Amino acid sequence: MIDLLKDPYERKARLFPGLMVALPLLVPLVCVYGPRHPVLTAVVAVLGGCGALYTLASVTRGRGKQLQESLLAEWGGLPTTIALRHRETSALDGVSKQRYHAMVSAKLQIVMPTAQEEHADPAKADDVYNGVAKRLRELTRNNKGLLFKENTAFGFHRNMLAMKPVGIETSLMGMVYGLIIAKVLQLSPLQFAPIHLADPGLAATLTLLISLAILAAWLFYFNKKSVLHIGFSYAEQLFECLTALPDVSVRKRVAKAVSVQPQAAESNK
Repeated sequence: MIDLLKDPYERKARLFPGLMVALPLLVPLVCVYGPRHPVLTAVVAVLGGCGALYTLASVTRGRGKQLQESLLAEWGGLPTTIALRHRETSALDGVSKQRYHAMVSAKLQIVMPTAQEEHADPAKADDVYNGVAKRLRELTRNNKGLLFKENTAFGFHRNMLAMKPVGIETSLMGMVYGLIIAKVLQLSPLQFAPIHLADPGLAATLTLLISLAILAAWLFYFNKKSVLHIGFSYAEQLFECLTALPDVSVRKRVAKAVSVQPQAAESNK
């Protein structure tokens, strides 16, 4: 649990989407019953400590991975692959694409397909682009700057989209419960009294506003287009890391020097 909360990616990309789903129901639960029933607050804390948050993050991650498979089939590949294609013009401008292709050839020693070669064999070209992105991710694994933030943003948006159906349901449930708290919706007997909206009370107001705001985000912001846009932002930032990479010859000399040092230390013993 401590690792989950301390890890920025786990917390923001996996835990937060799950909490956004539960928030419309947690707010009225805490506001209405928390002050009257301290045991309820203790039970919620125990559940969190016993792994409820970890389970929530794991479910979010699993749904996100499943969604990603369908998104890749619909998009025709990863955003990093799409961005490198000569035939794709929506992800990167032509100048940047040519610059990235040239830097990949110079710094990774990977021969990039020409436009003609890509047209003749798109699958083979995509295999090269996938290899480029994989190699770059390996070389930038310790990058905790803007690249890490873009990767976290992509994971967050993907997982939020994966949780969208459940999130819409909990938001609607939160709004209905908020109306019940405000006595606008009465169940026994069943009646609708909008006059109580003039003074719904703090708990009902918070529940209704938060549920409505989250519902609007689910409906109007978190969609496939926004996930793809964030994916292209991550891809561009990943390729920008090429400028900071040394040439292959420099990396080989550094690696050779590092491997020689332990051998020299052993011989001096």
